[in-house]
Amino acid sequence: KNMSKKLDLWTNDRNFNEEDVEDQKRYFVVEHNDLITKARHDLNAQELKIMDFVVSKIKPDDEKFNIIDTSMYEISQVLGMKRSGRTYSQLASNLNDLRKKDVFIYNDEERSVTMTGWFETAKVWENGQIQLRINEDFAPYLLTLRGNYTQHLLFDTVQLSSRYSILLYKLMREADKDKGKKITILRGTPEEFKEWLGAPKSYSFNSLKTQVLQKALNEINLKINDMHLEIVTAKRGRKIVQVDIRNTFIIQTKSDNNSKSNPELKVPLYNWL
Repeated sequence: KNMSKKLDLWTNDRNFNEEDVEDQKRYFVVEHNDLITKARHDLNAQELKIMDFVVSKIKPDDEKFNIIDTSMYEISQVLGMKRSGRTYSQLASNLNDLRKKDVFIYNDEERSVTMTGWFETAKVWENGQIQLRINEDFAPYLLTLRGNYTQHLLFDTVQLSSRYSILLYKLMREADKDKGKKITILRGTPEEFKEWLGAPKSYSFNSLKTQVLQKALNEINLKINDMHLEIVTAKRGRKIVQVDIRNTFIIQTKSDNNSKSNPELKVPLYNWL
């Protein structure tokens, strides 16, 4: 509480970064697939976006986590937030929570679980300057990735407002092994979807569908250019035992007769490295 009182009033509002905000939204967020499919945490939508922003600053040839210099001004601009003392106090609180919140990453091969927090350090100045360093435990999942990774534009997750939408979007990107050339299917049991998206375990399938899946689908379909998602379910008796989320949007290749050039194509068709 004392910290939030101290940080409520910012002495000035400086942009410490020379990069254009719109250019930064076109940066890629690149993560090992296990960070998408096997990490469990309780980040809210704002915290997920801040982490994507920070991860987008990692360069392909970085071999260690460098200190990331940013500012309240820059984060609020990239995330499309109104610049104000209240916004900045909220961001300071988010950064503190990201430092403290647990994340559990399961490794099937090692039969292990890594228990850690997102930031090693988070330092905030009165003038709005910020320095962050990602926790070293994330090195295998974010640094020098040579394969088994997923990438997406920072812009995509920044414009999604729901935690469920962001997590489902990432899962759909990870499930897309053909770079949008075939229908992508994310398949799981209702219990697995609750776990992946951090939905309440007490939810019936009907609650999961209406309160989580359908709302996330609606937002993704509205805001993401190359996704059109639909839900397909399979029953055993009266019980729903399997859920498929399908992306029926297929990218037209150059060889297709009906192909149209699309400069805004969202799915990168090249390797990150």
